[in-house]
Amino acid sequence: MAEETTLLAYLVPRLTNRGEDTATDALAFILNKSSECRAALDRLLQVGSFDLEPLNRVQTQVTYQDGSRPDMDGYDKSGVKRLLVESKFWASLLQGQASGYFDQLEAEGPGMLLFIAPESRLETLWVEIKRQMGEAGKQLERVETSEQTRKARIAGSDKRLMLVSWALLLRHLADAIPGDSQISSDIRQLRGLALREDNQAFHPIHAEEFSPSLPRRIRWINRLIDDVVDAHGTREGWMTTRGLRATPQRDGYGRYFRFTDVPGDLFLCVNHLRWSTSGDTPLWLWISRNVPVDPDKLRERMPSLAEYEGHGPYDVPIYLKTGEEYQAVLDNVVWQIREIKDSVNKGS
Repeated sequence: MAEETTLLAYLVPRLTNRGEDTATDALAFILNKSSECRAALDRLLQVGSFDLEPLNRVQTQVTYQDGSRPDMDGYDKSGVKRLLVESKFWASLLQGQASGYFDQLEAEGPGMLLFIAPESRLETLWVEIKRQMGEAGKQLERVETSEQTRKARIAGSDKRLMLVSWALLLRHLADAIPGDSQISSDIRQLRGLALREDNQAFHPIHAEEFSPSLPRRIRWINRLIDDVVDAHGTREGWMTTRGLRATPQRDGYGRYFRFTDVPGDLFLCVNHLRWSTSGDTPLWLWISRNVPVDPDKLRERMPSLAEYEGHGPYDVPIYLKTGEEYQAVLDNVVWQIREIKDSVNKGS
């Protein structure tokens, strides 16, 4: 099962809009249940000679006298608070949140303020964290930057600041325990939720995304869809569009059609949702539930077949040849759809 389709990833957005709180509670459950996972987190939090006291337990949603409420606190065996955690998906960092939480690490000795966020947000979130710390007079030194972490020491203290991706954190926890354990299953559930949030949420905009090349490409793909249906399928007689029409959808342009010798509707379209989450292609063929399909035979030809509810309808990726002229791309798409038609015929 793909991690983005785990039960937790499916249910949380349907039951609550507090996905970050849910993820933090799940993480706390895992850490409190597994000493191996706590030890893995301890190792992740080590920065050079900085060695945090081993965590004995964690607690979520502790409210302080000033009204602040970090997502999670971590305590050593003596009950001393050594760790404060703020979990983020795409909620903004509140003004003064970073410096305010850091001030809650009052105990003598090593302490850590840890932020957890999607990998694609690390760069922009780190800039905001540094800004807030600077405005509060807390200078960062010994800054270390890697692909999935940001680390720094707060000058004049034995406290540290770290920003880490959900993916890296959960991978460290998963590597610390047997893959067939219940805790491993729990981590997979949380990884699925984190991955779902990363895929579905708004990502920071980069200037190159506004290049005209993408809309031009989308217009050519729309033309490709029309040419597959009109210049090949209907003209050659193996498709029909009688009673059907071109239809703009929320996730992209598409054309409905039927195979002339098979009942049921199909829809060749640009599917932005599938493109962004399930495959390296913008072009997908939707096969309705009323098309007679043998799923096993269809999957033999297309292992990446996406299916809803176990018995169709189906979303089949249609891959586009790269580095080729338009006619070669068109001919290859037609060939792929005819292959699908053969699979459908075998199932009828």
